Amino acid sequence: MKSFTIPALLIGVAQAIVFLNDIPVDAYYDVGTDFVLEWEPEDTTDTFQLTISTFLKDPILVNPDQSSFPIYDYKDIKVVLDEAVSFSDGSFTWPIETVDGRTGEEYWYSFGVEYGTTYEIPRSFHVQ
Repeated sequence: MKSFTIPALLIGVAQAIVFLNDIPVDAYYDVGTDFVLEWEPEDTTDTFQLTISTFLKDPILVNPDQSSFPIYDYKDIKVVLDEAVSFSDGSFTWPIETVDGRTGEEYWYSFGVEYGTTYEIPRSFHVQ
């Protein structure tokens, strides 16, 4: 019987990012304050793109045709905050500002972390 050894091919490859922030459901954060997004740092030189997105809480029904699936428009906007944040940093400080003047309960905001073919987000929140 032959035995096979599987090499550790994935050493240094980033796993799923683990966010440490406890963003409450339906949370509001104030313009002009700092939001420190935190994650478990990883021992790697890999980086990810960090974005902030905003979208409607209640989307607009674009295609109410009953013969097909309804189509909704969330009026989403995505802004790149940093092209290359290091997984090893463990945090990123965003001085909270509005995107296109969007504030209040009508709009959600959400961070986005993109690396490779992966896109991850912590819980969404509001800006006031």
